Amino acid sequence: MLAARRTLPRHRWACPAIESRAIPTPSVLEYQDSFAEMLLTGGFTPDLAHHAMHALGGRMWGFTQELFDGSADGKTEAPPQISPEAQSAMFPQMAERYPYIETIATAKPHDIASVVGHGCDDQFEFKFALDLPLDGFEQLRRLGWTSALKTDAGRPEGT
Repeated sequence: MLAARRTLPRHRWACPAIESRAIPTPSVLEYQDSFAEMLLTGGFTPDLAHHAMHALGGRMWGFTQELFDGSADGKTEAPPQISPEAQSAMFPQMAERYPYIETIATAKPHDIASVVGHGCDDQFEFKFALDLPLDGFEQLRRLGWTSALKTDAGRPEGT
């Protein structure tokens, strides 16, 4: 994530390009699959990995809104309609090429209409992602953390 963040300022077109795509490209899917692999092989359950990926959002790409200059036109491609038969035929190929995404995607039913991803509960994902930093801030408050105590990684000494 930090390497992506160092790279993006050199390629100002990248952030809007990533966000403007309604359908992920193979490169995007490969990156997401490698990210999912790190979480799953690191001991995360598929459910927790799913929510962690939502919570990290743009950070997994190395950007957050402060890197945008506001010049993107905001238009995104409309996703093409794919028949259930075509989806069924594509799934085995996708599962073979992106096994970690497949593990997360099939861990539980996804039957909710969503803005962030097919079958994801947008309100739950928002609250989950909000609770994480709030819990972290509370932990830092209890530790008496200040930015004067931070290390290069931004964590308090000894944690």
